[in-house]
Amino acid sequence: MKWITRERARVDRIACPWLITRFVDPKPEFLFVPAPEVRAAAEREGAIPYDVPDVELGHRGPRCSFDAFIDRYELDDPALATLSLIVRGADTDDRGLVPEAAGLYAAATGFQAISRDDHDNMAHQFPMYDALYAYCQSQVATTPPRRRVLFVCLHGAAKSVVAAAHFRRLAGQRGLDVDAVAAGTEPDAVLGPGAVKGLAAEGLTPRPGRPRPVTLHDLGSATRIVAFGCDVGARQPVEQWEVPAVSDGYQAARDHIVGRVERLVAELAR
Repeated sequence: MKWITRERARVDRIACPWLITRFVDPKPEFLFVPAPEVRAAAEREGAIPYDVPDVELGHRGPRCSFDAFIDRYELDDPALATLSLIVRGADTDDRGLVPEAAGLYAAATGFQAISRDDHDNMAHQFPMYDALYAYCQSQVATTPPRRRVLFVCLHGAAKSVVAAAHFRRLAGQRGLDVDAVAAGTEPDAVLGPGAVKGLAAEGLTPRPGRPRPVTLHDLGSATRIVAFGCDVGARQPVEQWEVPAVSDGYQAARDHIVGRVERLVAELAR
């Protein structure tokens, strides 16, 4: 995928490419352009804009773009949660948020000064973020990552979303501390209306709020992977479930999915 932001990056606009490269996109392409040109260039290049005003992957209140990426792509890594505080403090005016934030700001300012361009800056700073991430892992070593099941369908808009919602419901009823996420190999722009309406009638909220792609973190952290007739590209085993299309009728698809999910929850609860 292509990702685009403002040129002359320092903290957030280097931290986000590092996060994308390590946890989201296996083959990212990064574009840096003058601030007034980001929107037009994003449309022209088919790129995802970040760290600019009024975009999904931007600042929200005291939270920075790094936080937005963690939320959007459901990066539930305890070490990343710790690192996000360092990045947030360094990228905003809240330098005292955590002790490490001021140091990151100083180092990032220095790397910006000695780098030829933004790509050179990424090459300089990525090892620093690798080291900071390792440091954060040591700080949360006693907090094991939560187990989770990855459900994948082609468009990430219906079957996987319904399966993940019902898995979370059934796991919660059993007291099973396992999460579930939904993603697509070719995600649509919006969730399927039939899936949204059907889940709402059952008192369930779809997550994510709109389809997202399968990420490196998804594949690396999943306890189990279930696919609905699509190639996930995972190295670990993938279960394939044949289920009627949700668009052909929510109830039939839902009943097939819930039956399989019930067996999966029972297996993981043993």
